[in-house]
Amino acid sequence: MYSYLQLHEQETHPPKRKIGQRVLLGLVIATVLLLASLYVLRFITIHRLQQQVAVLSVKQQAALDKQTALRARLAKKDDPQAIEDVAREKLGLVKPGEQIIIFVKGD
Repeated sequence: MYSYLQLHEQETHPPKRKIGQRVLLGLVIATVLLLASLYVLRFITIHRLQQQVAVLSVKQQAALDKQTALRARLAKKDDPQAIEDVAREKLGLVKPGEQIIIFVKGD
């Protein structure tokens, strides 16, 4: 039979085993919450980086297209026909013996 003092001690002081289980449960919950928050943060970072990769891929393709056009233009720099075309169209030059005819719109 238990005395009043023994029963009172059991009520006020839970067994050490239950305290250990509660501490362990608290640690497990804290660990799970920490891991979940790290996962969410990594997910957000990965998503943001994927968007940046997509934007940079578009910019890279535009730069490659421009580079291709510039290389084609550079290849024509020594072509006599290309030089003559530029001289005629942009500078209005003519070969010796040719005449330029300029049409003027009437009123």
